[in-house]
Amino acid sequence: MKVAVNEIAERLAAIDPANADTYFQNAADYGQELDELHAWTQEQVSMVPPERRFLVTSHDSLSYFANLYGFEVVGLVIPSLSTDVEPSAEHIAGLVDVIREYNVPAVFGETTVGDRLAQAVARETGATVVQLYSGSLGAEGSGADTYLGMVRSNVEDIVEALK
Repeated sequence: MKVAVNEIAERLAAIDPANADTYFQNAADYGQELDELHAWTQEQVSMVPPERRFLVTSHDSLSYFANLYGFEVVGLVIPSLSTDVEPSAEHIAGLVDVIREYNVPAVFGETTVGDRLAQAVARETGATVVQLYSGSLGAEGSGADTYLGMVRSNVEDIVEALK
């Protein structure tokens, strides 16, 4: 996110040089907030024991998070970057086996993706479905209505489900 914020500031400064200092200062301030969010996230995920840091997600949307914070994505409900793909019965059966093998307590869905398949997998395994924000922010007042709030909400939900 910091790369994107700095790129936006650079482009705005190129378009509007008279306000370049403001753009760069705003980017630096937001970068500080992102650094604080990263430190907070590290602190929160440290509460999840390493043997419980397994993620099953609706599709491959948490790989960066997993890599950065020491989780392993062990299963995907939809085995594609596209959410329009229907997984095979064989894939779903294999996912159920993975959830049982790793004793994964939650399937992480997304507020922008239907959860019919995730709910079916959860029923079969006893896992719960936890909806995360991905691809959009939450409604105003939800606590996930900004990028920083969205990340905090997701981290809190992931940690609570896995600890």
